Amino acid sequence: MSDFHVDLEAYLARIGFDGPRTPTLDVLSRIVLQHQMAISFENLNSFSGLPVIIDPATIEQKIVRDGRGGYCHEQNQYLRLALMALGFDVKLRMARVRWMQPPDATPARAHMTLNVAVAGRWYLCDVGFGAMTPTAPIRLDTEEEQAAPHETYRVRPVGDEHHLEVKLGEFWRPVFSFDDVSFYPVDFEAANWFVSTNPDSIFVKDLIVVRPTADRRQILNNTTLSIRDPDGSVRRQTLASVDELRSTVTGMFGVQLPASAAIDRAFERLFLNEGRT
Repeated sequence: MSDFHVDLEAYLARIGFDGPRTPTLDVLSRIVLQHQMAISFENLNSFSGLPVIIDPATIEQKIVRDGRGGYCHEQNQYLRLALMALGFDVKLRMARVRWMQPPDATPARAHMTLNVAVAGRWYLCDVGFGAMTPTAPIRLDTEEEQAAPHETYRVRPVGDEHHLEVKLGEFWRPVFSFDDVSFYPVDFEAANWFVSTNPDSIFVKDLIVVRPTADRRQILNNTTLSIRDPDGSVRRQTLASVDELRSTVTGMFGVQLPASAAIDRAFERLFLNEGRT
């Protein structure tokens, strides 16, 4: 990794960023939002039985040059390198995913997230959690509600941890938690291998593709496409065929599908498992 130099020009072009390149909150906010609107969260590799390789050169080739997306170990790691190239102070954190978990559960540390400093204040920044990823930096020095372009969030201290929560309707839901221990890319190798190969991992069992637009969230879970509008309402439809699935992934989510027999088989398996062809 010491010999890798992020291609900042190519990355900023990929996300459509053409503003100033100074380590300010405005720049950070624009990058976090534009990254997510340009680069989809997707787990095509792990769902298709293909390896998820998280060295920086492979990540850059995949998400910057090949028009793909990825999940947290790819996208947040690359965002860290891009932000550091812009002069930001960035710390890697390893989080416990609490979304859809029982309140008394203690999930393993598996999610990669970032803490970023701007003008002496630390923010939570993430572009790789999926449907509940904050689309703005979230301050870590307050428990107040913080509105992002797509939902409202807060960070609560619970023991030695910071708990990120999202407001859905009138209720707060847990997203993930982390502490102030610093981690390094090598620390995520085992977690990445586990979540991308364990048969019980959601990233192995289910196809997940997510991309926000300026005014909504688009979420594909297997063959169900959901659109979450700003008022919180959700519209759902079931995709009818492999062809419709492929066109949705490439069109609505902007993912360039590689020529891959493994991905073809995985898409076909989705419909066969549901008794459809």
